[in-house]
Amino acid sequence: MKARRHERVRDKTARGATYVFRLFVAGNESNSSQARGNLARLCEEHLKGHFEIETVNVLRDAATAYKYNVLLTPTLILIKPPPKVTVVGNLSDNQQVLAALGLTGNGR
Repeated sequence: MKARRHERVRDKTARGATYVFRLFVAGNESNSSQARGNLARLCEEHLKGHFEIETVNVLRDAATAYKYNVLLTPTLILIKPPPKVTVVGNLSDNQQVLAALGLTGNGR
């Protein structure tokens, strides 16, 4: 089952599907800054222009954090393509983040 999900996601990327991410951060705190940089690097390396990142500063927009049930920062939510995936932390473990997002294997 897991392998099929990964194949489906890779096929969408190959056809040019755009990944939409929402990253919840707490201002410029250390882990939030690391998460921004790690996500940008990961997207450039593995999605090559087929991505959008919306950053939500929970210190300024607590309502959006509440709407998405975000209690910890940094939190990354994959909005599109389905399935919705949530990853909490500074995104420094590339292999775990890629696996959670279904972007592992075959050069992805």
